[in-house]
Amino acid sequence: MKEKSMGDKRYSCILFDMDGTLVDSYEGIFHAYEWSLKQMGREFGGEAFVRRAIGAPLLWAFESLCGMGLAEVERAAAEYRAYYARKGKHQVRVYAGMKKALRQLREGGLFLAAATLKKESFAREILEEQGLLPYFGAVCGMDENDSLTKADLIRRGIEAAGCKREEAILVGDSTFDAHGANEAGIPLLAVTYGFGFRSRKQAESSGAALVADTAGEIPALLGVKRCSRGFTLPTSPGFADPFLPIYRRRILW
Repeated sequence: MKEKSMGDKRYSCILFDMDGTLVDSYEGIFHAYEWSLKQMGREFGGEAFVRRAIGAPLLWAFESLCGMGLAEVERAAAEYRAYYARKGKHQVRVYAGMKKALRQLREGGLFLAAATLKKESFAREILEEQGLLPYFGAVCGMDENDSLTKADLIRRGIEAAGCKREEAILVGDSTFDAHGANEAGIPLLAVTYGFGFRSRKQAESSGAALVADTAGEIPALLGVKRCSRGFTLPTSPGFADPFLPIYRRRILW
């Protein structure tokens, strides 16, 4: 079957979910939940629990999946983040082909932003440690009050890009991403190699406009096929310059 692509659509801002999309962070998340629930004297449901919780807001997972009250939720979240700060954020690997895909997109002159429900400080540390931070013009993560939704983070990314909503698309692996994209009024490019969508059919049934089975497929689906000039990564790990100089932008459709 012929792959769908963006056709005549032009995107200038590509937003990426993190867990299950940019990086395989399953091990760290698994052990963070295991640790926090043990500290709370709660039974840990293992892989079945983590598969339901991953990608969801942390407080929601403890409240809705564990039946905790507000005080317990806050304590559990603190235990989770304490473990994650010590060990979990280092138990991460970048998906095969992702660095090359990000490079292609940046060479194509596109603005990249991370939009994750993970605490923003953790997100930045992980991206930097894994060598991905320089590709991103913005990192939009959860605030200290856990008050943001996926749609809020998507909107922040679009604002950082300085583009119209119609020029943005989210790349994500789960129904949480699909709901966030829908709420923000942008399309979803779903990936099936992560934690959420297990098949193209499942992804399409969630409203995905495009579907990638590997990270390497993402640039072509977005119309970026090749570039005539290499992209030089900025030397500063805190790089947040949203656009390459205009003479270096290469959008080849």
